Amino acid sequence: MTMPPAILIVLCVISCKTGMSVFCHGQRRAWISIPLSTPGTCWIGGISSVVEGTNVSGVIPRELYTSYSDLTVLVKAANQHGSATSTMAAFNTGDIKKPPTPEITHHCPQPLEIYWIVQCEDQGSSDQHCEVQYRPQDQQGWTQEEDILRSFLLLTPRPYTVYEFQVRCACEGPQALMSDWSSVYKAWSSESAPVKALDVWSDCGVTSELSQCALMWKEMPTWLAQGKVLGYVVTLSYSNGTVAVVNVPMSKPGGLCVCQEKRCRFTPSLWGVSSVDVSVYNSQGASKPAPLALPTSGLQVPELSFTVNQDILSLNVSWSLPPQPIENMHEYVVQYKQVGLPPTQGFDWIIVHQNHTSVILRGDFENHTAYNVSLFAVFINSSCLLASAISYSLHGLPPKVTEFKVQHISDSHVTLSWQHISLTQSKGLILCYQLVLNNVTVYNVSRDQNSLHLLGLTSGHHQVWIRAETKAGLGPSETINFSTENSHGFLKYLVPGIIAGMLLLIIIIVQMKTCAKVPDPSNSKLLQQMKLQFNSSLTAIFSPLESNPKISELEVVENPFWDANACPRKRSSPDGQTEGVVGEERTHIRTDEEAEKEEDADEGYSKIIDTDEEERDGGESGSLLEDDQTVSDYEKHFMPVVV
Repeated sequence: MTMPPAILIVLCVISCKTGMSVFCHGQRRAWISIPLSTPGTCWIGGISSVVEGTNVSGVIPRELYTSYSDLTVLVKAANQHGSATSTMAAFNTGDIKKPPTPEITHHCPQPLEIYWIVQCEDQGSSDQHCEVQYRPQDQQGWTQEEDILRSFLLLTPRPYTVYEFQVRCACEGPQALMSDWSSVYKAWSSESAPVKALDVWSDCGVTSELSQCALMWKEMPTWLAQGKVLGYVVTLSYSNGTVAVVNVPMSKPGGLCVCQEKRCRFTPSLWGVSSVDVSVYNSQGASKPAPLALPTSGLQVPELSFTVNQDILSLNVSWSLPPQPIENMHEYVVQYKQVGLPPTQGFDWIIVHQNHTSVILRGDFENHTAYNVSLFAVFINSSCLLASAISYSLHGLPPKVTEFKVQHISDSHVTLSWQHISLTQSKGLILCYQLVLNNVTVYNVSRDQNSLHLLGLTSGHHQVWIRAETKAGLGPSETINFSTENSHGFLKYLVPGIIAGMLLLIIIIVQMKTCAKVPDPSNSKLLQQMKLQFNSSLTAIFSPLESNPKISELEVVENPFWDANACPRKRSSPDGQTEGVVGEERTHIRTDEEAEKEEDADEGYSKIIDTDEEERDGGESGSLLEDDQTVSDYEKHFMPVVV
């Protein structure tokens, strides 16, 4: 049988309004007893009082004792094996006083030490002992230190960290009580040089061209920066061997760096660089340079199964390990980019250990919004895209399909087309397009297609409606009506019309080839000579040297039916004698001058030179015989003939 151990009363606290607490060490169940007929005890109804307490404390109600009186208290503990009683504790209730709350006055940052004051002189004692509790501002639990006098030194604080402190004290005396905790005092620890490299990445959009990439890095947390960040140093090494070191002070960034939402963007272009390093510095030093993994293409990378599942507040990304380890790979990077936003907006990334195959992306994801999630393999100074997928933080119903129209139609088939719903408007990943013909036949078309060819249609009126589908369901429909009868009637007249047109074209070509060519009168030598004579006559009329101009005589001879063979002309002989011209009604004896003029006229009309024929003959017209009696083409065409 095990008896309860001895009970020790360690502390009593009095309150004039509520009662007195007795603290003791003992068993689970204890009784606080004020014995009967003991000097200085509280008498109620002539018997002593018993109060049941816990295993560590008990409360004596205020009505069981009086102020400034001697009080004796003992504690009795019992269990199923027996009981045990503590020794008597005698004290005067007037001696129990609570000191005022201490006040923390100041601190020293290096080393971090706090100082306070407490008024114990009012308690009749100048000695004191205190307790201190502290914690970093970003933590919940407190760390306590006891037996402290007037100051407290924190030996190994985190650099550049806000700490919270509280102090309570007890003045020396027979019944010393602890004061209340002081108000929270905050103090910064001293700075130190950054111990970790920056998290550096680039946003290249859909391309791997460095000229399109934006250098980015995440702001270092305060507990890693270990001091106030004064600026960044960007080292750019170019392919031509030159090196540029750019200092970006946070006090005057000068447009070189823009920081928003704990991410910073380096605004100058990266065109022509071969390597990039970024470091952060404070008053105590700088961090180790962090290299940028420049995007590369053309590397042989294995195929991976890559999936992205949406959650309300996150994107769950997973992939499979490659069959063979990727040589010289250090880690993975998973990034997401909100579709449709400018570079560096709606963009973030996270580094993943090379042996892991999943990660959870958390952020301020917008509902019904598309995000492009990509997986990269990171090497020493380069990176390579392994896989990517489009995902939505939350799927919604898609909008109505636009530009739904008839692309081609005939008597028995039709081609329908529509416009793809863009990622920024779909409100969810499009699974397929559903088309319904005449409310009977359903066609599910892949999301990559934007047309459908319907065959075997009967003549008559038809109706087709289309709608898109996402994981949330089917969206609103768009309807189109068409008829195949008009198409059949048009084809019935189209073929005969084409045949008739072709026949008409053949007839025109044949007639053009069989028609005689009309000579050009501008090539007549007679007209050319008449033009020369007319010009010479004008010269003779208006010439001041001509005193006796000749007046020509014109004689009209009636000959309604002229025949070249019936009326032969006789030319002048070489000896200059005149010839006569015999007509049907009269005879005229011509002079030598008239014969010469007629000879010239006959010679002019004897041959008409056609421009086309002259070009075919090489430009040579050939000489005309004076005694040629053949009628020219021009005369046959334009001169009257005997019928």
